[in-house]
Amino acid sequence: MPKIRVSDKALAHLSRGLYRSPASALKELVSNAWDANAKQVTISTNYPNFMQVSCSDDGEGFSKEEFNSLMQGGIGNSDKRTDKKAMINNRPVLGRLGIGMLSIAQICGSYFITSRPKLGQAFRARVNLYDLLKDKLDKNVPEVVRKSRGPQKTENNIGTEEGVTEVDIGTFDFEKLNGERIPVGTTIIADDVHPSFARAFQQSLTFPKFVEPNLEWSKAVKTFYKVATLRELGDYWKLLWELAVASPIPYLSPDALPEGIIRNEHKQLCDYDFKVVVDSISLRKPVRLKDNPNGYTVVKFQTQDKWIYGKKLCFDGYLVVQEGLEIKPAELRGILIRIKNVAIGYYDGTLLDYRINEGPRSRWVVGEVFVREGLENALNIDRDSFNQFHPEFRAVQEYVHEQLQKELFAEVYKKLEKRSENKAVKKDSTRTASLKHALRERLGKKVFLREVKQKVPKGTLPSIKITSSANKAEITLPDENSLKIKKANRKLAVSILTIFEAAMQEKTFEERRTAFTKLLLDLLNKW
Repeated sequence: MPKIRVSDKALAHLSRGLYRSPASALKELVSNAWDANAKQVTISTNYPNFMQVSCSDDGEGFSKEEFNSLMQGGIGNSDKRTDKKAMINNRPVLGRLGIGMLSIAQICGSYFITSRPKLGQAFRARVNLYDLLKDKLDKNVPEVVRKSRGPQKTENNIGTEEGVTEVDIGTFDFEKLNGERIPVGTTIIADDVHPSFARAFQQSLTFPKFVEPNLEWSKAVKTFYKVATLRELGDYWKLLWELAVASPIPYLSPDALPEGIIRNEHKQLCDYDFKVVVDSISLRKPVRLKDNPNGYTVVKFQTQDKWIYGKKLCFDGYLVVQEGLEIKPAELRGILIRIKNVAIGYYDGTLLDYRINEGPRSRWVVGEVFVREGLENALNIDRDSFNQFHPEFRAVQEYVHEQLQKELFAEVYKKLEKRSENKAVKKDSTRTASLKHALRERLGKKVFLREVKQKVPKGTLPSIKITSSANKAEITLPDENSLKIKKANRKLAVSILTIFEAAMQEKTFEERRTAFTKLLLDLLNKW
């Protein structure tokens, strides 16, 4: 039975543990379908049992010979597709190292793959991956790790007796199709799902906050915004979220974010004509911010064209602050980097390791960086994270941090200061009204307050004068800012002194005490 070979031992390790979540693994198959000019990728999790996972696309497919070549050492050595004219709708080429074909191994031990190219015959193969592969690799078990025969040639054409390490990670075998009509495209069916995967997803359906996903995605996403974190919803909802965030698919609408900040991006994604359907739910990016009473602060990145050590780096993007309100769920907070419309990892709540402590305001931020060219050399082998010391990543990071500090948060603090001023004016007006109400109830007539600028020497009481007529009372108040006490207490101090002066107009001590007590309680009740 033919062996499945990868180019080296390190890649063999990664082929069985490269991705941090099932969605990250399935994202690779989505990317393969995109590069194959598919218009739709259909994923089935066998919900609610999760005992089988499948991924089908209507792309160009590939031949038996191409599959055989990939399995026989092509994994890790395959080049990106370079024939851009062959990509439909001006799609960029995503390209991978070839290991995407093994990405499904994250959740299963074996699977079927069926494919039919536009020109050529269909084929089906059974792929079986070795158990305990990592242990065997570490121990150099001959079944999986061996030296190639004969001397090998280096780039300088110098021979070496050691040869090159070859690694077998499993086996594959072609199967008969028995006259089946196979459509153009590729289908992978994982029917040997790891029990831990199935069990985790089954258990997630019992979580207290789990609800059946609505088949209409625009309604289903509302579930995300009712929880603080996706962990409350469990693995199944997390899978839907992560695939929707990562895939090169449109947003919920052109106005899913304030000020139409993603309209152009949304239109471009619609023009690509690409869908991802999971369990009959047609996904879209689950990003939606609207109806915040405090509004939003938006910063749009102008297109940045930079040359970093002779390599072109081109990107743009946006930052949005949801004023005064934490973004929910927590997984939406932060900054997401997309290379050619595919998410690299997830939203980074550290704001790309932003070093200024903005307190709770950092939890108001969401943003995306759209990399049009470059940054791929900064990707780690998992293609789900970055080497943070790569010069191209540092260039993006420094620009984003500059925008955060000098544009976004600077504007946020201006708005906070303005809101604080408006709030203080409103509070001051409300408290003045409370004082008038208490006095009117006591004096039984209209009350007019007039503040007079005057200095109040320390240790002396401010002068408060009450002038009454038949139907009104005029009260002259001291300038509260002249009181030598804490600013927060000045308004209250003047108000208490005023009601004390009003109570002193009663004839007897008992009447004065009763009047003052009632006025004080009425005032504090509405303060």
